[in-house]
Amino acid sequence: MDTEKQGHVAVIYVHGMGNQRRHEEVSRLVDSIDIYLSNSYRERGEAKGYLTKIRPRLELSLNDSKRTETYIRAIHRYASDHDWSHATNVRFYEVYWAPIMAQHSSVRRVLMWLFSQIRRPLQTIMANWRERQRLRRSTLVDLFEHPEKWAAGVNRHDIEELVSLYNKFEKPPALSVFRRGSFDDFLEFQKRELGKRPDKLKRCLALSRLWRSRYRIREAKNAFLLITLALLLLLLAGIATGLILLVLQQLSGWQVLLPFLNVLPESVASKLQPTWPTAFGLAVSLGGLSGVGSFLKTYMGDVESWATYEETDARHERRKRVIERGVDLISHVLKNPDCRRAVIVSHSLGTTVAHDTLLEAVRNNRAHNPTDPIAKPIRLDKIKHFVTLGSPIDKIHYFFESYKSRCHRYKRVVEELRGDIGNAPFSRNRKPYIHWINYWDEGDIISGALYSPANRREFKHRVDNVHVSNLHFPDPAASHLAYFDNRRVIGDLFDIIYKGAYDLSDAPLIPNTGYDYESIFLNNEDKPGRAKFYTISAILIPWLLLLGLIFRFLNINTGALVIWSLAAFTSAFVLIGFLFGKIRGHRLPL
Repeated sequence: MDTEKQGHVAVIYVHGMGNQRRHEEVSRLVDSIDIYLSNSYRERGEAKGYLTKIRPRLELSLNDSKRTETYIRAIHRYASDHDWSHATNVRFYEVYWAPIMAQHSSVRRVLMWLFSQIRRPLQTIMANWRERQRLRRSTLVDLFEHPEKWAAGVNRHDIEELVSLYNKFEKPPALSVFRRGSFDDFLEFQKRELGKRPDKLKRCLALSRLWRSRYRIREAKNAFLLITLALLLLLLAGIATGLILLVLQQLSGWQVLLPFLNVLPESVASKLQPTWPTAFGLAVSLGGLSGVGSFLKTYMGDVESWATYEETDARHERRKRVIERGVDLISHVLKNPDCRRAVIVSHSLGTTVAHDTLLEAVRNNRAHNPTDPIAKPIRLDKIKHFVTLGSPIDKIHYFFESYKSRCHRYKRVVEELRGDIGNAPFSRNRKPYIHWINYWDEGDIISGALYSPANRREFKHRVDNVHVSNLHFPDPAASHLAYFDNRRVIGDLFDIIYKGAYDLSDAPLIPNTGYDYESIFLNNEDKPGRAKFYTISAILIPWLLLLGLIFRFLNINTGALVIWSLAAFTSAFVLIGFLFGKIRGHRLPL
């Protein structure tokens, strides 16, 4: 077949957390593209072609001749074109890492791990301004993308100047002159550096104060959300325990059950006594049966294991094995001389697996080829797009990578080794190379816009964040899975995979300015904000319940009744919205 002779495009898919089955997730991606193309013509009259000859195939591993690798071939062509040489041959591979992380966490350990994260906002607020630099810088990137928040007269060049000053602030001689590294020290440092440019200094100082203000507001929101989540879990556990205790008390008074209770073994009968410990134990058991325990152990357990960066922890070895598997598959795919271009697509926790795998691959290359680590021995230059769906990369960085150390040199070593989007493989010769496109949904609590990977020197190369409202109601679980049913997302993926669209090498050159890479960014028409009212309502419910309990404890019964009635009304509003959202389904179906 001619299309085989002209080479192929490779898609390397990295699945998300949980008990994923081999080939299932990558098959879903192929199915979504196939359905999108079919519906484009049948329902919208758009002739976008079709996929044909979709079938799995095996090939010998180019890294180990004793192993095989599997891919799904899917060829795209147009009905009116009978020349197969015009068809596009794509091979879909999958980095399958679920067995490595399987069954290594307990519900108790995961819960303790979750509750321990509540202190994180306080830790970041208390840290001096020189520490947690990637976290601070991410707030500035967010500000960079929202010029409507800037003070009058501030421009992009001022933000670039501020980034440069912040980088100098953590190096000699500023490191020794301003040892505390506080925010006030940073302001004084700017006065020294920009003393001869008073207008620039004034704008940078104003921008710095806005930067710190937004950082504090973000940390206050994080603290409130984390406390709300913890409160919700405690209230649910308390309500469930109370209801079970009430049921046990009622059952213990039923005469008809006494003969049954008397013949039970003493160990079993004692567990049915109407006491708080008994009720709590039954509540925990019911939680496990309802799937909560399985979710915590299977899904959140993957996050806990993956986010273990301490090499002295046994779980770090599993993380290392996952990355090794990813590097091995990427190396195999890119070694094939018939592979002319590659796209990496990842979902959920798989986005951070894919990201760290790329960083590890380029570190290996750098040891062999320091002058151009993107070129060999692994042909990372074939990768032109990195697509993330529902990514928690910024959240994982916030909770687990924003470390502290008394040794400043250690922090610089870690940052240099890790790199960012301004380094290979995302950049080549300091110019943007891989287009990182991140789809996120405000209704998806796991996802978010990604700012932490941004170039620490300048922000012209950063993640292309595209917001999509998947569902009419912001159901967190359903929204997290709905990217594969979103016409906008799958349509963009089709254009990227089969058409090579949104390639940064196509950026136009503007005289006296340079390449306009932002013109290649996808148009973010779907602004966040649709889910805000439902989200605020849902957050209010646990606080209303707590306030009602406080009023009841103070014997303010009327106030407690009013508050609980308001909580019931708010809960009904959210429930009705949820039900109507289920009926209406996806906002932009395939």
